[in-house]
Amino acid sequence: MSSSFVKTATKTVKFVGLFFIALFLVIWISSPFISQHYLGKYLSEQQLILADTTTIRYNPFLSRLTISELAITTKNTIKKPVVEVRSLAVTASLYRLLTDTLHFSEFAIDGLYIDVNLNNKTPIIGGFVIADNTESPSSSVTQPDEIQPKNKPNNYQLSLPNFSLSNAVFNISVKQSQQEFAINSLLIKNVLASAQAQRAELSLNAFINKAPLLLTLQAQLAENQGEINSELTLSELALAPFQPFIANSTEQAPLMMQGSVSIKSKQLVSITDTATHINLEKFELISAGFKAAQRNKTVALNIDPLSLQNLSIELVSDQAPKISGTAKLNVNNLMAYDEIESQVLANISAIKLDDIAITTLESLITANIANLIIEQSLFAENTTDELPPLAQFKNLNINNITVSQQGLSIDTISLLGLAIDTNLDKEKNITGLPVSPKGEQPIEAAIEKDVNQPNTADVATESTESPFLLSLNSFSLGDSAQIHFIDRSTSPHYEREFSISTFNAGPFDNQKPKQESQFSLKGSSDKYANFDLSAIAKPFSHEDFYQLKGFFKEVSLPSLSTYISGALKHELKSGQLDVELDITVNNANIGGNTVLLLRGVELGAANDHETGTIKSQTSVPFNIALGMLKDGDGNVELDIPLTGSTDDPSFGMSGFISLMVKQATMSAAKEYLMATFVPYANVVNIAMSAGGYLLKVRFNDLEFPVKETQLTDHHSEFLTQFSSLMKDKLDTQLTLCAIATPEDINKPLGAAITDKDEIKQLAKLSEQRLNAFKDYMVKEQGIASARLLLCYPKIDSSIGAKPRITFTD
Repeated sequence: MSSSFVKTATKTVKFVGLFFIALFLVIWISSPFISQHYLGKYLSEQQLILADTTTIRYNPFLSRLTISELAITTKNTIKKPVVEVRSLAVTASLYRLLTDTLHFSEFAIDGLYIDVNLNNKTPIIGGFVIADNTESPSSSVTQPDEIQPKNKPNNYQLSLPNFSLSNAVFNISVKQSQQEFAINSLLIKNVLASAQAQRAELSLNAFINKAPLLLTLQAQLAENQGEINSELTLSELALAPFQPFIANSTEQAPLMMQGSVSIKSKQLVSITDTATHINLEKFELISAGFKAAQRNKTVALNIDPLSLQNLSIELVSDQAPKISGTAKLNVNNLMAYDEIESQVLANISAIKLDDIAITTLESLITANIANLIIEQSLFAENTTDELPPLAQFKNLNINNITVSQQGLSIDTISLLGLAIDTNLDKEKNITGLPVSPKGEQPIEAAIEKDVNQPNTADVATESTESPFLLSLNSFSLGDSAQIHFIDRSTSPHYEREFSISTFNAGPFDNQKPKQESQFSLKGSSDKYANFDLSAIAKPFSHEDFYQLKGFFKEVSLPSLSTYISGALKHELKSGQLDVELDITVNNANIGGNTVLLLRGVELGAANDHETGTIKSQTSVPFNIALGMLKDGDGNVELDIPLTGSTDDPSFGMSGFISLMVKQATMSAAKEYLMATFVPYANVVNIAMSAGGYLLKVRFNDLEFPVKETQLTDHHSEFLTQFSSLMKDKLDTQLTLCAIATPEDINKPLGAAITDKDEIKQLAKLSEQRLNAFKDYMVKEQGIASARLLLCYPKIDSSIGAKPRITFTD
């Protein structure tokens, strides 16, 4: 090789080297000005402004990009940047591109701020509108197989030894709320990512709305297989800022939340060819000061904690997830109240669920709970008064609970320290419970009638869905239960104490309709009354079956007078009651026997302390009739067989004992009562009604001669007795109905009256009779007109009908 050629080559290399050095120097020096110009022009097209303090420099010698004091604002908010970067440094190894590797030896960002607006249909991130990239139908047409390009294997990989992000803030506007995600430090190390393998290590120290968040993650995957190991800690995240994310319909009041949650978790995700395994080694959730309020109802509680241990989830394609693990839950200071905190609906000191085992069997998720314990609970209490809560207990223990999508099964329930205090005020409202405003009607959804709705029986036959299983082996009281009852709506107030020494019930199973459930109840009331009842029932049978045996003894009758006097129309002045029951209900048929023993019973007129009135007169026959049944010791024993049907509309327990007594005594009293009402014989008559259980005083009709509309002398006796009765019984109010007959207009009895003019003519005659009678009573006898109500005139075309006025109370 000649020396001249070497010199020429050397000069050429020096020239090329100097040229590139000069070019790189020009790029390095001019890059801030060029980037400022072109970036500013682009941002201007986006209605954005680049701050003059921004410096963007590229060093081609080191392939290093640096940015300092970057600030981008919108033209509408110049003083508030939507993007800020205090400093950014990126160094890439361009020569590594020759080996299909994009390698960043340096990547660091400090002081990043980005404004994110997700309130609109299209998101706006850092002032840039993110357009919808959905492809048009024309662009998504699949090409024929023969012209589709073949996918080539991608051999490129990303190498990032160290990435750091510090002092970053993402201000997110979403659902008309402001959320802040601040990153104190984010460090990602040893990143190597390709189509075949991925690995990375991540460490995050951040804040969600000022709540500390710590996250560490290690991932290593090869050929879509590998492990992802992570650990997360979130401390005292306030819930109030997340209220807008809770969906509320326009018809529903908004849900207001307070309090915070803290979460700790450690999990491992393993990915294989056949399945994905998620192993939650530890999960713990703690909630402090939680409150949720809606429609003046508030629920407050603390969760300390909800924890999951070794929860394993196996996900296999085309198969249901397989889940196993254990959990426990502790809820403390649970309180529900209405409007103000003093109106307590429920106050539970602690709810404990230990040893919860979660498993899956044939795609069913099942939870087995060894014990559910509820401690020191009270319900319905107004803390501003001195009245006790409606109900409270010391401990409720529920054992061996199994719950799944198919049903709920419980072995035993035991209740300790039960106390019930029921106080009825003058309006019969239970104190301690919120009272609905007067006149407020409950909201009822309209029932739409579908003429094409299938028959219910057909639907039941076609349905293949299994019914929800409900079963309970036994329920019992662990100690004595106390019940205190006061009714302030009566005069005098009614008050009674009950002590339940024994109560057992079970088993129950809605899948076993023929199963017999046993009940036993023992206790006492006030000082001396006591009871012992046992029952057998088939609560889930299609046909009713109940069997009740037992007794009530030494029940003081004067204490029951407040309620029984309403049915007897008498007060119980003295006496005791013993009741023995042996009753069976089988397929709506009632059978059995009841023995009533009344000792020393004496009756008086109910709520009447005067003589010479109808009330005082009607009380005498009942006492006399009852006296006829007394033995030499002054006792009355009635052995009453029971027959009937629960399908009878009159069936019920209300007034049961009093009606039994009246049935045995009123027949003997009827004749005496007839004599008692002799002074009003033209006005009233006595009749037995309701199968002999009641004596009914009925008002006689006032008959008129045909075509006569005015009162005549033959009405005088009726008018005298009627006015005397109304003056004696001042609280009586009657409805007067005038009835005309066809004879009043020269038509024969039995003829149907259909002509409108004839109907009007008969109605006019009836109105004249009503007015004549009412005018006489009001003007001549001084009876208040408000006590005599008038009804619309009627027509009686039957054979033997008489023109008349009827009286009903």
